[in-house]
Amino acid sequence: MKFNLGLGLVMVMLWGLASAQRLAAIGDWGAESAHRSQIAASMRAAHAAKPFEALLTLGDNFYPSGQPVQRYVDELPKVRIYPVFGNHDVPALEAQFRLFGVDRTYYTVRLGNLEIFVLYSEHFDPTQKRWLEEALAASTAPWKVVALHRPLYSSGMHGGSRSLRQALEPLLSQYKVRLVLSGHDHDYERSAVRGITYIVSGGGGASLRGFKRIHAHSQVHQETPNYLGLEATPTQLTVTAYNEANLPIDQVVLKN
Repeated sequence: MKFNLGLGLVMVMLWGLASAQRLAAIGDWGAESAHRSQIAASMRAAHAAKPFEALLTLGDNFYPSGQPVQRYVDELPKVRIYPVFGNHDVPALEAQFRLFGVDRTYYTVRLGNLEIFVLYSEHFDPTQKRWLEEALAASTAPWKVVALHRPLYSSGMHGGSRSLRQALEPLLSQYKVRLVLSGHDHDYERSAVRGITYIVSGGGGASLRGFKRIHAHSQVHQETPNYLGLEATPTQLTVTAYNEANLPIDQVVLKN
């Protein structure tokens, strides 16, 4: 009997790894704007056609001071939401903890072939760095994805964070993280640095901003509303960016 139960659990795990996981991601989204509702509607349509298993935010979940607006949440696809917290969320972290069902600002989520390492870029201290290294070292996921609010690389108004690059890049390389997602700058940009893809997706609802100076690693950059769809198999991770009309504006395919 114990053997049969164990075999069943193994089969479930193998099936989860063999199948593809679908995840949506949206950044800088909780604002009263026309394109927030358009992006939300596009995500619902995509979910109806081919369901997402979960939704990842990339911070600045509610403007201007983080207080949750239930109407904004209700317009998103009806899936579990895993939040990243940004600078606008800081004044209302406790309220957002209750809303999203989390109890801290950094954590991991395993979804079959994907493991998401959610970081808190507003206060990335040595304690969080030690936690991240231990979590990365322990992970057995085919794909490790880091998500945080402030970008390491960006051509937008805020630009990339040098201190986060110094703290994180050695760990990303050592533990073979292939994808880093962020928001903060209200645009879409994909960059590639030393085998790692960096995507800024901050066009979920807040007012759009242009680019200051296109940095050398930038491969695609558009001032447009956007959200992301991720699909992961054991050997391939596909990331597609969509605009408010649900048209693809960019796609990158990563392979193990």
